[in-house]
Amino acid sequence: MKQPRIAVLVIALLGAAALRDVSAQSSLIVAGQSIGQTHLGRFGAAYLAKLPKPDADDSGMGKYRSVWLSKNQAGRKDTLYIFSVANDPRDIQPRNGVSIRLIRVTSPWYHTANSISTGNALPKILRSFPGARPTDQDQTLYDDAEQGIAFEFAGRATAGSPCIAIMVHPPGKANLTTARDVNDILRANGIQP
Repeated sequence: MKQPRIAVLVIALLGAAALRDVSAQSSLIVAGQSIGQTHLGRFGAAYLAKLPKPDADDSGMGKYRSVWLSKNQAGRKDTLYIFSVANDPRDIQPRNGVSIRLIRVTSPWYHTANSISTGNALPKILRSFPGARPTDQDQTLYDDAEQGIAFEFAGRATAGSPCIAIMVHPPGKANLTTARDVNDILRANGIQP
């Protein structure tokens, strides 16, 4: 009689461990690969189908810029932004699919394996991503192009500046998007950022 109970306990423990792994993966940022359950690459349509309808979008010429909004506990609107393009029907499979080229989040719930998230200051980010370099004259964007991860700051990044957004992109191929770009899409869709 004790063996079935032990088997049930083992199955329950394995199930709990699997749920913890899924929960951890749903908030994990992996440079050059993914944010949460959404991955970069040519199978973007499958990942986008798992998300609700975007709150705002800007599409045209085979390019799609989509924004999802959520209010955090502090009442601030967090955003998820995805830039994708239509797969070229001549040489990229799946045909008529979508490739995700950039994922951008503002929520501190998402984090890298070494606990980098929005809200972290520049020095902490540079300790984890020493290859990150400013990409603009204002020094509001820092990109570790080799790893495929970028960080945005509200103003010129200094030692005390908090990161306001984290982006992942294919290594070596950055097409970064700023808060201004996201806010423009929201406004064009009648949403006040």
